[in-house]
Amino acid sequence: MLSVGLNLSSNRIYIIELLKSGKNYAIRKMIRSDLPGGCIERGEIQDTDILARSLKDIWRKYRVSDRKVFIGISNQKVIAKEIKIPVVDDTEIDNSIKFQINDFIPIAKNNIIYDYYVVEKGEDYSKLMLVGAMKSMIDDVVKSFKGAGLLAQAIDLNCFSLYRTVDYISSLEKNTKNEIPGAYCVVNLGLEMSILEMIQDDNLKYPRFTSTSIKNFIEGISKEIKKDNKYYEDIISRFNFKSLLKSADAGEVKKEEINDQAGKIQEEEDQKSEENNNRISGDDIDIKRIMKENADQIVEEIKLSVEHFLQENPEYKVEKVILTGEYIKNIDKYIEQEINYKVEILNIADHFSLKYLKNNLEYKGKDLNYLLDPLAIGMALRGLNK
Repeated sequence: MLSVGLNLSSNRIYIIELLKSGKNYAIRKMIRSDLPGGCIERGEIQDTDILARSLKDIWRKYRVSDRKVFIGISNQKVIAKEIKIPVVDDTEIDNSIKFQINDFIPIAKNNIIYDYYVVEKGEDYSKLMLVGAMKSMIDDVVKSFKGAGLLAQAIDLNCFSLYRTVDYISSLEKNTKNEIPGAYCVVNLGLEMSILEMIQDDNLKYPRFTSTSIKNFIEGISKEIKKDNKYYEDIISRFNFKSLLKSADAGEVKKEEINDQAGKIQEEEDQKSEENNNRISGDDIDIKRIMKENADQIVEEIKLSVEHFLQENPEYKVEKVILTGEYIKNIDKYIEQEINYKVEILNIADHFSLKYLKNNLEYKGKDLNYLLDPLAIGMALRGLNK
């Protein structure tokens, strides 16, 4: 059984072919393909015809196995919120949402598509996760995929696809470690849109989208030097947040190794390389300052999510922050330093079979935890009814 999941949140499309055999899941194909500039901005389609042609080219070039696609979207014009209503009967719930939708989601009735699922039912109330999006935005997605000869099997918010992937991995780890469910924050750092959400006793809480993303780092550099995006991305990929860690020995080689002559030489070379990466060659720009300023925005977003959760759930303790999505060297250690919570990288690679990817030279010697897109995986999991 095969499912194709797609993350449609920026000008770089992520596609996952996920194969299910028994209880095992194998990633048969992983695609990262850039779209023409301006095709998608902050998660919104700007030109349906260009996107349709690009999708058609991607399917042809990479020989994607199925034309049925499960699509995840991210932008700040979609709303996901938990609500509580004083009814429990399913028909009454449906009618209540239908007639009160504009009380919960401020989008005109004639331009809204909404859905919901029941989180919890009490004796005289129901808690729901309610989702609303502009009809015109969803129509653009459908039109683009139809123009490419593809069938949109489902269009989902990427906050749910992220939760689906994290929940799948978490359930496997708990079975191994016999862990008790708790509360933690999940952060997906995106190219143009990021996601922050809380997981409480295996339930999704307070998902939200934010434009604080890799694009902020790019815009910070572009304000001081005019180059193309590839130049900015190269600078970001070379930067190491180790230079911003307060602890002198954080992430560095052990002291006993430094005592060796070879260790000293290596340490000096690493320091020189780090200094070079912190200043752009030929331009008087302090890259360290720019990277810190934008990383601090991410830190503040995490603090906001955690504080909101703790205000609503004072009896809980937040155990950790799970980081995934786009990665900058040691940014997880910097965030951990600034928020005083343990920060972990989402361990994707160990929980899916990667036998189909191992022969691909593009991924040889690379840590796939930083390349596998959890949002596309989450949509593929939906296609397999996970």
